[in-house]
Amino acid sequence: MKLFIVAVCLIAAASAAPSTSTATAARRALPAVQHEEVHDEFGQYALRYVTAEGTIVSERGRLVPTSNGAHVLVVEGETSFIGDDGKTYVTKYSAGLDGMRVEGAHLPVDTAA
Repeated sequence: MKLFIVAVCLIAAASAAPSTSTATAARRALPAVQHEEVHDEFGQYALRYVTAEGTIVSERGRLVPTSNGAHVLVVEGETSFIGDDGKTYVTKYSAGLDGMRVEGAHLPVDTAA
């Protein structure tokens, strides 16, 4: 589940970014310059990594009890990157008991809800 959320956010960030130059593409091919990841025996986790071009991803998953006594893994995170236009784009997301939410100033707002 967490990998799916991270993948969706990274795809959204990549598709929202304008086309890249060769130098930017080369930097994006570099491995993460900082990576932290912590897991516990229950499947809860926290991770954060920073890439060479300034993309930052942070996420945490925590178990939350439901009304029937079971537990659900609630995922919350944030992805930010610097676009070719020099602006920083930030996307925040969460998935849990209330469904999935994604928000960012660069994303369209659904007014039907």
